[in-house]
Amino acid sequence: MDIVFHPGKNGTDPWVEFYPYTPSATAGYAFMGLFGVSTLAHIVLIFPFRAAYFIPLVLGGICETFGYYGRAWSHQSRFEIKSWALQEMLILCAPPLVAATVYMVLGRIVRSFGAEHLSSMRPKRLTLVFVMNDVLCFCTQLGGAGVQVTGDQQVMKIGKKVVLAGLIFSLVVFAWFILIAAKLHRRLRQMPTPFLKENPDLHWQRYMWAIYLSCFALMLRNLVRTIQFGAGQTTDVNTKEAYIYVFDAFLMFFTMFLLIIYHPGRLVKQARRLTKTLAGDGNSDALLNGCEMGQRPAR
Repeated sequence: MDIVFHPGKNGTDPWVEFYPYTPSATAGYAFMGLFGVSTLAHIVLIFPFRAAYFIPLVLGGICETFGYYGRAWSHQSRFEIKSWALQEMLILCAPPLVAATVYMVLGRIVRSFGAEHLSSMRPKRLTLVFVMNDVLCFCTQLGGAGVQVTGDQQVMKIGKKVVLAGLIFSLVVFAWFILIAAKLHRRLRQMPTPFLKENPDLHWQRYMWAIYLSCFALMLRNLVRTIQFGAGQTTDVNTKEAYIYVFDAFLMFFTMFLLIIYHPGRLVKQARRLTKTLAGDGNSDALLNGCEMGQRPAR
């Protein structure tokens, strides 16, 4: 952490130095704009793709936007708790919201392809398990960051440990999710569902890779944040602002931008349209029979 407590001297009140550097207003406003534009794009895309499950990501984008406004505001004074608290809480709480959307995407892809028998977990359970784990991560991030705004040294130390525990837990959850997604991906390539056999030109794998890249970006971000919260105050990761923008701001923006280019809602919508077309051609029974005959492979 980059917070330094200074005890009062000769009867003066103690004070807190929230940054070991003067936060860059230019960088803060730049990423505020980037997150604002990407969030607006995701809001627009919710409607044509009927992707209400992207609402958590939109909320995460709003958090990032105002969080980096807080960092730009902190340029005026690195001793001001209001601006520091704004950026600390919002930037820490945004990734779990973005991750919640990523978790929900996989279940919808499974159902769209009729691949329930190939998934290690049923789609409803998959979504429920990972979203609930993500809620736990979100609560630890929010709670840990929230208690730090008290300005009390002992309470802030407790908050730091809570945030650190949440970051470590999120890394475990991400690793578990990627493992399940990779197994599904491999099985779909080895044993394509009747739907995929009927639509060989459906470029579904690029969306799976977009999910992987999003998860890896979020994992790398959380790993660096874990190092930051666990490292000493004099380490580079805490004394150089570049680490925040390279390993947090950029990775979060990369995730949001990638999910604009390869929006899973586009794939799900295309799959639904193709299913209706096949149903109109009289092939729906064959698809259903093929899905029912599929057996869940050994885990």
